[in-house]
Amino acid sequence: MTRLFIAAGLAAVFSTAAAAQAVPVTLTEWKIAINRDTLPAGSVTFRVKNDGTMPHAFHVEGGGLDKETRQIGPHESASLTVTLKPGTYDVYCPLSELSHKQAGMLKKITVVAGAPAAPKKPGQ
Repeated sequence: MTRLFIAAGLAAVFSTAAAAQAVPVTLTEWKIAINRDTLPAGSVTFRVKNDGTMPHAFHVEGGGLDKETRQIGPHESASLTVTLKPGTYDVYCPLSELSHKQAGMLKKITVVAGAPAAPKKPGQ
């Protein structure tokens, strides 16, 4: 019986990790490109690529959450998986005593209960 509970617990953990929604993010000098500004609540994996010429990072703050990637070198990638609750979050580059954020590497995202918003089409 104990093995059944352990197996059920492990299955829940792995299914939650597998169910994380992937959201691509591209960092360049003084810009964060993300294809949607509204996300569903739950597990989200930000797949962050630095297309810039200097190091950047990706920070998510709001709803009691305060997490970030490691420093990402030019043409490198990193991932950040977080659980988002409904609310408003700031995503930004925290490097250089927040000067990257102040230079424009800041976006607001809204997290809602329910179905995900459709990704933005290029140019929107």
